[in-house]
Amino acid sequence: MGSGFGVGAGAGLAGGVVGAGVLSILGIKGHEGDVTRAILLVSHAVRSNSLVVGWLVQIGAATVIGALFGVLYTACGLRRESAAYWATVYGIAWWIVGWFAIMPPPLRYAPRAAVRDPALFQLAVAGLLACLSYGAALGGAFTLFGRAGAGRSDERVRAARAVDPSNGALSPGRRQSVRLGAGRVGFDTREEGHGKGRHQIGDTYGAL
Repeated sequence: MGSGFGVGAGAGLAGGVVGAGVLSILGIKGHEGDVTRAILLVSHAVRSNSLVVGWLVQIGAATVIGALFGVLYTACGLRRESAAYWATVYGIAWWIVGWFAIMPPPLRYAPRAAVRDPALFQLAVAGLLACLSYGAALGGAFTLFGRAGAGRSDERVRAARAVDPSNGALSPGRRQSVRLGAGRVGFDTREEGHGKGRHQIGDTYGAL
């Protein structure tokens, strides 16, 4: 589980940088026409208006969330082939949690209120793009560095086949039994041949 934790933390750190970069590029146009960088709204979660604080919050949270994904990845026995899918689902799940539970009350219900407010709609879309970018970074990292072993279900199937006598593999005891049976068959064949020879000699003496 340690390797998954380390890969997850590293991937989360990289994904946090990517997500913070996306939020720094995207601007939210307010009702009065002023444009605010979306990353500044992240700093509002800790009651700040600083760009640096927004980056630190984004990267710190992303590292912790990535490490948690690494723990879940290892505990569930996921494969590299499915890492991208589960990382994307994981990113969307945290977008939902973030906007409906973590953000302060003025921004907490942005996706739902975005139907009526264009500014909140832009904010919700910016957050979704950041979370998808974060999920892509997680998925890419675990596809490259994640555990390549088969899942638990395949391991159980292989274990069952190893102990199942119907799969054609013979245990040492069964091999010994087969060898003993073959020896008895060979002995019976030799005895039968000797018996036929004695009968033939008897018939020859009778003819004389």
